[in-house]
Amino acid sequence: MDLSVEGKSERVPPGSHICQLYSKVTEIPGVTARLMRVGLAVSEKCLFAAAPAQVKELREELRKLQVDVDYAIETGQLVLYEEREFFLVANGKRFDPYFLLSSHQTFIAQALREGWKAVRISIDMTWLLKDVATPEQILKYEAASDAVFTFQTAPIIALMHYDHSKLQPSLVVELLKLHPISVVGKYIKRNPFYLNSEQYMLKILRINKEKNKEQ
Repeated sequence: MDLSVEGKSERVPPGSHICQLYSKVTEIPGVTARLMRVGLAVSEKCLFAAAPAQVKELREELRKLQVDVDYAIETGQLVLYEEREFFLVANGKRFDPYFLLSSHQTFIAQALREGWKAVRISIDMTWLLKDVATPEQILKYEAASDAVFTFQTAPIIALMHYDHSKLQPSLVVELLKLHPISVVGKYIKRNPFYLNSEQYMLKILRINKEKNKEQ
């Protein structure tokens, strides 16, 4: 039982790419803490990135689950980020979908070199992308991540959080297509409309190419 929401659990294998659509940021720490407690217990390196208030809440949730948070941080097994600049380019002012994906791959490589078995990452994308990313860039990142993680069965479980009230309805629909597992409210859902992200990525590139020709 790797992913648990309101007492309901789902087994998530390596390479799993999960989307949580939340209405309140307080929904993030509970789901993430349970996912990371399992990872920390089986010698996986974990990363959580969000605003300071959510990082504080995650610490509290992990402690409730009997996790020695300070020790996990001291040993380098748990990494917490409260600043967005690490994931953005141009001094933290611009979002590059491939740069963010590359940072995940670097994190995986570093964790394996350190002797950890795999990694788990959790990022509040609404906080990260605020005022710096277009819907198209978000979809490029998610499609590329799914193509790399899911189809290559990478040693990673990625849980990305989005405030659905701040997203265009059409973007929510597209995001769900790119995630085999989604957390919506109190429910964990296997997505029957999940698409082949490699083909989805080719579609995006083709649309971009056609737009450039028109300009």
